Amino acid sequence: MKALVILFISLFSFSFTSRDITDDVANALKQGNASELVKHFAEKVSIKVLNQEDLLSKSQAQALIEDFFSKHKVKSYQTSHTSIVNGDQQFITGALDTNTGKFRISILVRGSVISQFRIENDNG
Repeated sequence: MKALVILFISLFSFSFTSRDITDDVANALKQGNASELVKHFAEKVSIKVLNQEDLLSKSQAQALIEDFFSKHKVKSYQTSHTSIVNGDQQFITGALDTNTGKFRISILVRGSVISQFRIENDNG
């Protein structure tokens, strides 16, 4: 019985951790704030921004995302879907509207850090 209670408490606290990172990430995207966004990145992150794709350090990822935000001023961001995968992974998708067009955001959170981040043209 104790093990069951501990399991429920662990899952309950994990759900708040995931929600907090989701809210923080959404707020950073709404503001076009790369430094706040990158705070949630793993030390190495798989990243794709338009046609550039690589495994980058946090500082390299921040420079790439700052460059994107300087060329594409954010009007709005809306999370469209979040799902838990394999218990400790969360997949987030959203729509980013900028002064130059619309983009699709895809994020993979492992544990409590972002391990994959993608910005792609939204051709829909």
